[in-house]
Amino acid sequence: MKKTASIILCAAVSLAFAACKKESKIEMNFPEKYEGKTVEVMNFADSTVLATAVVTDGKASFASTENDSVRFPLFTQIVIDGRIRAYYIMEEGTAQLCDSMSVPSGTPLNDRFSTMLSSLDSIENLDDMTMYLDYVEKTYNENKDNAIGEYFGIEWLKYAEPQRVDSFLNLAPAGFRDTRRAKHYEEFARHRAQTAPGMKYTDFSGENERGKKMLFSSAITPGHYTLVDFWASWCPYCIKELPEMQQLYADYHDKGFDIVGVAVRDKTEDTEAMVKKHSIPWSVIYNTQRVPYDIYGFSGIPHHMLLDPEGVIVSRGESVSQIRSRLEQLLKD
Repeated sequence: MKKTASIILCAAVSLAFAACKKESKIEMNFPEKYEGKTVEVMNFADSTVLATAVVTDGKASFASTENDSVRFPLFTQIVIDGRIRAYYIMEEGTAQLCDSMSVPSGTPLNDRFSTMLSSLDSIENLDDMTMYLDYVEKTYNENKDNAIGEYFGIEWLKYAEPQRVDSFLNLAPAGFRDTRRAKHYEEFARHRAQTAPGMKYTDFSGENERGKKMLFSSAITPGHYTLVDFWASWCPYCIKELPEMQQLYADYHDKGFDIVGVAVRDKTEDTEAMVKKHSIPWSVIYNTQRVPYDIYGFSGIPHHMLLDPEGVIVSRGESVSQIRSRLEQLLKD
């Protein structure tokens, strides 16, 4: 009798525990171009795949239950064809994602993160990196204790001054500091320090438009100031700034100024098509893939690097308008 009662009690406890498990669900709607594509939910910290689904009739969904290996809230990314399409915080409740959104809505942390990301986008449009980093750092410090802080901590590491990175990570929670993604961007900060203003540029190779190996150094004209533009055909911000860059080139080329385009993470045929479409007049190095990222430690494109006539780095990460202001002083008659 006691044995039977014990079994009944254990069963009741098991059912109660199962009932208490938190469930996170996301329902997604996609346009026709994604039909039949595989959607992946990846852990933001280490890019491990947590779940997959196939877009069917424009829809896909995931449901996850908290367990020993997945603890809520968990910051994740929605990936299709190797590209991040949205960010998603796994937490109790059901979230909705439309293709026009970069963050789903319907649960507390996702709604909160969406508002913060909108503010960050507005600051990014101002092209003021100091303001951008100040907002990112402030938001990180306010959210160290939840999943949102993970995103803003990484965003700060991507662009921060290298000399501040060690102290930042020393104060960070171990659950953030020890992740693969944080260590990756910590290493990138080391690369930025090695290629900071005042250092000579580091050479690398790509290809010319005919597919032949080409050294970056072969595109640099000795005695000229050179703006190096790391870009890609799929990058909307890169394409948006082309008219401004073309005007900069027209205004200063005859005074000893050049531009060299370096296509990263791009197919040669796509780069070539964009060069022709926009009649880009300067030299372009094709098919460098991720090599420049690993050398120079930048994370987003377009990324600009200005070299002096001896090949010494003058500035990095400045906007076209900021570079114009520099050239007005450097190349004034």
